[in-house]
Amino acid sequence: MTGPSGPIGSMDARDARDARDARDARDARDARDARDSAGYGGSPNYLGLGISPHVISDGDDTAKVEDRWWPGNAWPPTNPEAQDGTGDPVRLHAIYESFKNAKFKHWSPGNEAVAFLSEFAENSSDASGKPDWTGLQLEKPNWKDDAASDETILEKDDDFGFDEKPFNRADELIELIGLIEYRPGVIEEALQQRRTVIGYFQGIVPFTYLSHPNTYYLAHIAVTVAQFLAFHFKKKFNRPRPSQLHPGIAPPIDVPQHASYPSAHATEAWLLALCLNEAMTTVGAIRLMEKTHSNGVKRNALFDMATRIARNREVLGVHYPSDSEAGRRLAYKAFPVLKACPTIGEASGTKLMKMARVEWADVGIGP
Repeated sequence: MTGPSGPIGSMDARDARDARDARDARDARDARDARDSAGYGGSPNYLGLGISPHVISDGDDTAKVEDRWWPGNAWPPTNPEAQDGTGDPVRLHAIYESFKNAKFKHWSPGNEAVAFLSEFAENSSDASGKPDWTGLQLEKPNWKDDAASDETILEKDDDFGFDEKPFNRADELIELIGLIEYRPGVIEEALQQRRTVIGYFQGIVPFTYLSHPNTYYLAHIAVTVAQFLAFHFKKKFNRPRPSQLHPGIAPPIDVPQHASYPSAHATEAWLLALCLNEAMTTVGAIRLMEKTHSNGVKRNALFDMATRIARNREVLGVHYPSDSEAGRRLAYKAFPVLKACPTIGEASGTKLMKMARVEWADVGIGP
């Protein structure tokens, strides 16, 4: 299978792993591109070792070049032959020095973000010892006929500025039917976003692991943590996909093989947007991607992209609008929990969030 970032492994067919698989593929591609452009030489997926000719010919070196023969040289090379001090040849495994104190230094951001999950899962900021993330809550979605109501009500939360927002099951399904006509115009974009969320944010805020390594690592952590949290609640509520309730929705892609609520794409996109927004802030608390217009309307390109990614999943017919809103709210609630982790910290500290912010210190705001 081939995705927008290059070849994707067979596991990519499992939608639950799409984003991580695609990020790993993108890591590999970006690393190769960076080395090539920097003049370091490429790094192919496969390194062949064959039989290379020795630089010294066998026999008479005074013979004409066309009459010389160069014996084959394997790896490790066998010519010239080293001696062990007793006159015996050195065995191949001992012809080079080896290291004993080296550490692994080539973690890809995607894999390092997965390793970070253990810290996130066990971090506790109070004396209770209970992991912070276990205090996160989402309202139960309603869809069954025997439920007290056909509405999923996302409650008011003054801590995050959330108003109460009801979603009626029938109205949501009707809205998704109405969105079908938008599929031709959004299908290519939505299919790519199925496999890469970070890539779309890189499109509006150019950063790579070479130009902004700490921001790049932070982005992978945000998406990985968001997946972890979204799947926790998906398993808890086990909400069916819209097409299971209404055959007219007919998604143009394979319906993901996991529950609907909340939208993992929405959670990923919003937590990533919140992390980037925090990093891309000047000393004077000016958000680099945010603009307040003369009429008081405030626009943030990062938040607009997160909204778009979530909405496109609704157009595909694989999420209800309430899935998207629940994902957004989950991201907002998770953001302070993420920053409480020792690896991340606040922007005023000395950890990853601070280091990511430093990478944007020389960016000015244009007219």
